[in-house]
Amino acid sequence: MEITGLKTFKAVVDEGGIKGASVKMNTVQSNITTRIQKLEDELEAKLFRLVGRRLELTPSGQQLYGYAKQILQFESQAIAAIKQSKGSYELRIGMPETFAAVHMPLVLKALREAHPEIKLKMFTDTSDRLVGSILNSQVDCAVIGNAPEHEELITIPLVCEELVVVTPLGDSYEPIMFVRDEGCGYRKRALEWQHAAGRGDEELMVMSSSDGVLGCIAAGLGYTVIGKNMVVGSRYEKSLLIEPVSVGPRHVKISMVYRKDHPLEKGVLDLVNLFPERANLLKVDMDND
Repeated sequence: MEITGLKTFKAVVDEGGIKGASVKMNTVQSNITTRIQKLEDELEAKLFRLVGRRLELTPSGQQLYGYAKQILQFESQAIAAIKQSKGSYELRIGMPETFAAVHMPLVLKALREAHPEIKLKMFTDTSDRLVGSILNSQVDCAVIGNAPEHEELITIPLVCEELVVVTPLGDSYEPIMFVRDEGCGYRKRALEWQHAAGRGDEELMVMSSSDGVLGCIAAGLGYTVIGKNMVVGSRYEKSLLIEPVSVGPRHVKISMVYRKDHPLEKGVLDLVNLFPERANLLKVDMDND
């Protein structure tokens, strides 16, 4: 049984079909089909059945999926441990795009100076999807907002970011809340505020970036609830009015998340210790969040 076959099998399950797996693995669909057929022949068992137009796991497929996750996790850990033993290694870290722009530049500079042996590779996605990327060993760790509790994960708070209501400066605006994509930690807090403020019936407008959100608000098209650090220093700051939220959660807790017993835990902790905002967490009362 080859690792490539297991990776292909897992990709078909995780991506919901042959097409998604081919995109993820950067290969043609016929290669995906061939690898699955080879795996089924080797195991003498069908792994998928077609239900309507969807592929579903057979009982044998469900059993193999559990083993495949464990095997691929061990493979990832083995590669990481061996690279680390050589004195120079790659640390794959995921984060939302907004966090990468606001909080990471100075930290990355400090990491390069203090730990030249760590080569950081960055991936951006929403907080929800990054949790899956950690569990699937696609990244070694991730910086996410409002991290969920999970028995396989360690969570270390990094930043407690104040939430603010953002509206156009001196102009009226449409009763439309601008938010990021599903899975964004700021979006969750914004919707909680909207409900607590009794404005749950107002229209939502989804944008792919915080810069797009702030640009639309500066133009008078609506409002948002977002982290204060997203606004301060942005190119739209002078065109916006920010006020602390008065109802609902008042902060977004941003944390480093990684798997328990990860072989690169020391590298993750070296990165964690470079965040200057961590000291401020002890002074912030999070009980009201």
